[in-house]
Amino acid sequence: LDRRMAPELTTADFSWSGYFWTAATVLESWRGFQSRGGAYASQNDDSPSDGQVRVIFAPEGRDDSPLRDDELAMVNWALKHQEEVRDAFLQALLAEYPSIRAECLDADIEDEYVPEVAEAEGFRDLLGLGTLTVHQLEHEGLPYVGLLLGCEWDAEHGLGALLHGTRVVAIGGADTAIYLWMAEQDAEKSDGR
Repeated sequence: LDRRMAPELTTADFSWSGYFWTAATVLESWRGFQSRGGAYASQNDDSPSDGQVRVIFAPEGRDDSPLRDDELAMVNWALKHQEEVRDAFLQALLAEYPSIRAECLDADIEDEYVPEVAEAEGFRDLLGLGTLTVHQLEHEGLPYVGLLLGCEWDAEHGLGALLHGTRVVAIGGADTAIYLWMAEQDAEKSDGR
């Protein structure tokens, strides 16, 4: 991915949903995964994704004033580093996937929904990004970024990840991507508090 070609959003691209700021963009790094543009990152098309995702800024606890320049910079950092963010998430998921798979099989989820995956590329047919969230919190010059995904093995709770830059903080249900308290707790822990 050529970073010069990465999308860049402006204040004009965002609209207030009544709860948070939202915009639409295309993330080339997610092209070819499942198309997860439906409600709650549900699959909206059987064809692979063309990379379209929703971007949410400050999913919790911010007012409706337009994004400031420093906030836009956090969003645009996530867009410019989309490939590294994706790769860090997929590597962390690959490490956790055997235990996720075992829990699913124990819960009688059919093997076709949780096949064995030996490399990150194996997730392309199993999940897709619905929403990229960027929290209104920056620590040591890097934003906290959430990935809200739909996945084959958990249609009800989805899949979520929270990253500080390209460091994976947590992987869990879809809500992991939107909880500001998780990002705040990680920032405090990083400060040694």
